[in-house]
Amino acid sequence: MVIGFTKSFYQIDNFFLFPNYLNSLIGGICGYFIIWLIIFLYKKIRNKEGMGLGDAKLLAAIGFWFGWISLPFILFFSSFIALMSTLPSLIKKRKNLSSQIPFGPFIVLGVIMYMITRYLI
Repeated sequence: MVIGFTKSFYQIDNFFLFPNYLNSLIGGICGYFIIWLIIFLYKKIRNKEGMGLGDAKLLAAIGFWFGWISLPFILFFSSFIALMSTLPSLIKKRKNLSSQIPFGPFIVLGVIMYMITRYLI
């Protein structure tokens, strides 16, 4: 996280992937609190843990690296990929709705998709 925030002070000319320090700071804070809010609301509604804080820390680090503007894209596509990859297991009843599914790898896939689309567009 520290490296992600520090790099925003040293902008590389014509390299548009990384934001300035303000967008980086907002991204880190928003990245953490988006996942924290999901964890908090799920715990209040269902009275059990639904997700770990490791996902919040990972999204905070991603927010520091790529800024707040990347977070909706990354969250949408990581959720979509997670749903598409676990839906067959749920349909075939190999997993149920209480099964633990790690979300971190899907967040990383969302970041890779963000980097590819950001570079191509």
